[in-house]
Amino acid sequence: MRIMVVRARVRGVYATALSKMLHDNGIELVDVSEVIAKRLGIDTKRGLPADATVKTDDSDPSQILILGFPEAVNKILSIIEDNIPYIITYKPKLGLYSAFKAKVIGKEGNECIVETPIGKAPLVDISECREGSEIPVSVIKIPLKPGERLVVSGRIRVVGKYAIVSFGSGVSFSSFIRNKDRITELLSASTKYLRDGYSIRWRSNADEAPLTDVISEVPQLISELNELKEKLESAEPLSVIYDGEFIRLVELTYNSKLYLDGVRSSVTATTPYHHMLRSSDVVVSNIVDLLDSISQYVSRDRLLNALKNWIIDKLLDKGEVIIYHKRPTAKTITLGKGIIKEAKLDRNNYMVIKVERLVRSRGMYDGLNVPKEIGDIIISLIKEDEWHTVHQYLSNDGEVKGLYININTPPEITPTGNILYVDLGVDLVKTRDGCALIDTDKFRELIRNDLIGYDMIARTIQTIENLINMYCTE
Repeated sequence: MRIMVVRARVRGVYATALSKMLHDNGIELVDVSEVIAKRLGIDTKRGLPADATVKTDDSDPSQILILGFPEAVNKILSIIEDNIPYIITYKPKLGLYSAFKAKVIGKEGNECIVETPIGKAPLVDISECREGSEIPVSVIKIPLKPGERLVVSGRIRVVGKYAIVSFGSGVSFSSFIRNKDRITELLSASTKYLRDGYSIRWRSNADEAPLTDVISEVPQLISELNELKEKLESAEPLSVIYDGEFIRLVELTYNSKLYLDGVRSSVTATTPYHHMLRSSDVVVSNIVDLLDSISQYVSRDRLLNALKNWIIDKLLDKGEVIIYHKRPTAKTITLGKGIIKEAKLDRNNYMVIKVERLVRSRGMYDGLNVPKEIGDIIISLIKEDEWHTVHQYLSNDGEVKGLYININTPPEITPTGNILYVDLGVDLVKTRDGCALIDTDKFRELIRNDLIGYDMIARTIQTIENLINMYCTE
């Protein structure tokens, strides 16, 4: 689908900042909330269909999803990558509803497993699972996060602005279509196509758009569906014939959120740490509106200093923190609760937290290759502006066993006792035997898979050099 002007719907925690950025870069915003339309001085443009949706991920408020027609998604992602610093971008190799001919491997347990362009996947919506057969399929689930699987369906689909059409005899509606009169109209319009052997999934764009525009798209989609069926019958196995919709997932780090604070502040009153606090905890998020309002009457530096001291006080009252070690290509690790030994502002007015954890099991410390013993103490020094975290390992009598320096994005330190950063796939360790860089293959994987941009690569390399000079040069 060739798009002249990209139309986008924006929702979620970062809606104002992202709307401002996209609008300034030529994206036409549609289905705009009254609040954001007023802030940007634009029309709400209700009823116009979006080519792509940009929204906060439901399971992780530090991530944003971009989903829609390939050209629109690529354009929006390009703007985000060009403007927001220090992001991590996930770009699945297959689109949602993309279509190709899969090879049936056979049954594994209760699942029919097929070969796809990116590996094995379960196949659903089929009557038989015959090993060696070739079946046209559509992708119905994209693996975006660690542990998720690709899932394909034997029912091929084509996607339009208002509807998704497949073979069958059913009709369904997006949960965002709430107008009962419109649902009745769409049900009536669907009847003739159901009789002809087609299923229709009405999309959220169909809720407020002119009914004639919505209904007139269906015959076109049916024609595309039948054409796709013919192409797939003669296609080479595993060759993608139809792209469907693209999905992109963007991880926003500490620096990304500070940048978006600045964008948001250009159109409305915005407290320092707005997006960090808004994406952290429900209770804290509810305070942000008040802080935004206060920011109109207090200088930014004064409010920022007050916020930092408030966070420090809250942490000292709580007495403990949980460190969340996010890994771009694996599940997040929770390092466990640590006792706060010190929390203060340094001479540059950045938050510094000293955390102590007690070792309760025996073994070997990964990376350090020294014995782990019950009663050992791990002291972690977490600095708000630093691209690394130092973990010092001590015996119960205070002897230093080694240093493990994790290279990561600057940490988000919240008043509820959660500390969050993204691991960058390379660590520096120091023991009696000297220094060593470890896990560098993970950093190379981030580069190879195009998950991080030049700014993140350069900053990581510079951090490595600085740490070697600091800890490994006599």
